[in-house]
Formats: sequence, structure tokens, C-alpha cells
Amino acid sequence: MNQISELKSKLDSILNPTEINEFLNLVKKYQEGPALISDWNSVKGPDPLKLPRYEKLPIPDQGKLEKALQKLVVCKLNGGLGTSMGCSGPKSAIPVRDGKSFLDLIIEQIDSLNREHNISVPLVLMNSFRTYEETEKIIGEYNGDLKISGFLQNKFPRLEVSALSPLSEEGYGIDAWYPPGHGDLYNCIKNQGLLDNWLNQGKEILFISNSDNLGATVDPRIASFLLDDGPSFILEVSEKTLADIKGGTLYQANGKLGLLEAAQVPPEGMDEFCGVDKFKTFNTNSIWINLVRLKEKLNEGSLDFPVIANPKTIRGINTLQLETAMGFAVELFDDAMGLIVPRSRFLPVKKTSDLFVVQSNVFNLEKGRLLRNPAREMEALPLVSFGKELNDYETYRDSFDEIPDLLELESLKLDGEFQFGENVVLKGNIKLESKEGVHDVPKGTQVNM
Repeated sequence: MNQISELKSKLDSILNPTEINEFLNLVKKYQEGPALISDWNSVKGPDPLKLPRYEKLPIPDQGKLEKALQKLVVCKLNGGLGTSMGCSGPKSAIPVRDGKSFLDLIIEQIDSLNREHNISVPLVLMNSFRTYEETEKIIGEYNGDLKISGFLQNKFPRLEVSALSPLSEEGYGIDAWYPPGHGDLYNCIKNQGLLDNWLNQGKEILFISNSDNLGATVDPRIASFLLDDGPSFILEVSEKTLADIKGGTLYQANGKLGLLEAAQVPPEGMDEFCGVDKFKTFNTNSIWINLVRLKEKLNEGSLDFPVIANPKTIRGINTLQLETAMGFAVELFDDAMGLIVPRSRFLPVKKTSDLFVVQSNVFNLEKGRLLRNPAREMEALPLVSFGKELNDYETYRDSFDEIPDLLELESLKLDGEFQFGENVVLKGNIKLESKEGVHDVPKGTQVNM
């Protein structure tokens, strides 16, 4: 019995046949070796026609705008936990602004859109097994008019590297399992009947983004662009800075767009991949898809995406999570485009230092949207870095009686424990270190460096 057959026999009791088939496809792709670009010289930056700017999109008339919104479904990737901030439970439940969570803001955005245009754009949440139950409770407490639903993405076993054997739930509990990345979305919406339901309801456009990207709001102009003879697939990208070198980017080979991740880049191409000359944009992970054309592709068979091997050490055991990225679907469509969007559409909150900025007066909150405060004259957002103490959400929350005034702040580095009073003003480039005890920044202090 070969390795795949042995693995299949072990999976028979823990996965259903469809799940087994999808998981084994990932394993087979992994066994083929890293999906490195074989001919780096053939890889080019995208043709400008495949990488238009948002500002150049046609402005739709009211009729087309309303038609596009009527045909829209919004899906938020909601499988992440707040572990990077020291929190348990769904990250989208963490309070972000004025006591409202990520999910509260998303609901407010779409509810306001529906009321403004007298339409019914539904909100769908793709949850992992780690977030599903708690998110369902949150949805169940919502009393408004917005149609909200959630679905559960696949749950696959981590593989012990040495034997390529699944960890047992008996031995490792919940740690034996993992969600296989957001590329799993396409098979999930097909196999769970969601895609057909949306099409039967007259929906034709799907907008997908991360629930923690507070800039990824519904844009009627982009939605309208997908109607009629528009592209089948749009991946939002933004102009790269040196802070974005690790992110995926679009490339072009043989006339088609592809998504390039660091794991696919051969050693001789890594400098170009990380630079800002050949690849001038990065993937924001916000995607717009024509659902009719997506179904046509899914009916052709399994999606042949590159596999991302994500190593994890579980209780001293070296394991693998085999994942895919939803942006790889750009390769399925000959008419796919990247769309260079303003940086304001990419506002991820990954750490408490990100949260600090979005909670400050750098932004105003309007109908669930964070809008730049025109009183801040600097174009760039403040660069904020916290030490390990403030990376914990509860410590961070308790360290600020009120978020300081950041309108004239360029950068801030805090290392250690702090206690900020109310009405503190931070200006310029500030570095504060607290080696012993708590560094007190009293009420009304102005720090200017």
C-alpha cells in the first residue's frame, strides 16, 4: 500500500468522501514539491491594461449602480482568532471603535448601504471551526433587517511530517485540526449549495474580503464594472512600499495574470520579488467575482491551486498545514484584472498597534466606515510599534484612559509598561522606553520629539 492509500484509509473514519478527495488533492500537490517558478525570466510585471487604476473606472449612472448592488453578495472571511492580540474567540468580536466590534462595523456599513439605496445586499461570513459557534451566537442576537448568514469552511487534519500521517483527535484534541486557508471558499460555496442559491436569487457578483480589513467596504463603482461585459475576476491591489515586501503580488506570464507568493519564488528572483521596481503592487486579499462565470469554472472540475505548506509545531511534533489562497483563482479567468485601489481600501488590524491608530482621531467614524480625519495634514498614517507588553489586548486596553491625539504624530515606539491619562497629545517621532515599572504619562501631557 502506497503512502496516499495508507493516508486515505486513515481519513475514511474522520472525513466524508468529498472532504477526503479535496484533502488528498492538497497532499498530492505537496508531494510534487514546491511550486517554484521554473523560468524566472518569463515572469513579468502585469501589463497596464490588466492593472487599471480605480480612478480610471467608468462612473456608472444611477440605474447601473442600483442594478449592480441588487446583484451583490458580500462575504467576509471570518475564520481568524484574536491570538495575535492575546485574545480568544473570533477576532471580529474584538471592540474596535466606540465599543463596536469589527462585525458591528461591517453590519452597520451594509445596513446603511441597503437603507440608502432601498436594496437588500446580504452578508455572508465564512467561519472556521474555531469561530463558527460563537459567531452564530452573535448573529442570532442581531435584530435588524440585514440578512446575515454564516457557513463553515473545511476542517482538515494536521499531518505529522515524518510519516505524513494525520494527528489523532484523541491525542491532540482540537489542535489536531486546521482550516485549509481562504482558497477553500470556492469548493465550500459550491458543495454547500450557496453558489446555486445566490444565482437562483439573481445574484451575480460576490465581494470577498478579510473581516479585519476595515478599509474593504462595498464600492458600487467596482461592483458596476463587473456587470455586462466586465471582467470575470478582480483582485484589488495597492501600491507597494518597503513595508509590504512579504505580501503576494500579481505577475504575468504567457499573457495571463497569476498570483505570486514568496513560497513560489526561486532564490534568484527573491530580490526582485521583495523590491518595488518589477512588482509595484501587493495583494490586499479583496476580490470581486462574477458568480455565473465562477460556476462555469467550478463545473469544469477541481481547482488546481498551488499548495502552501505551513509548518506548525504541535506539542513538540513537527506538523504541516496544507493550505490554498483564494487569490490563486485569478489564473482561472483570461479576462481577470488587478485593480490598483487607494491605500485607504487596505486598513488591516493585525496587532494592537494597528488598533491604536484606528481608535485615534486620525479617523472619523461614519456609518460604520473609518474615514481619514481631514484635520490630519500628513498623508501617511502614523507608524506605530509596541513592545511585547502592549501587544496583549487587555494590557493595551488598560494602559490608555483615552487614546491620545495623533493628528501630528509621524511615528511612535513604546517598549515596556505605560499608563496614559486623558487629553495626551503626541507629535513628531517619539520613542519611549519603560525598563522598570509603569511609565506614567499624566493627563494633559504633550509629548513632542
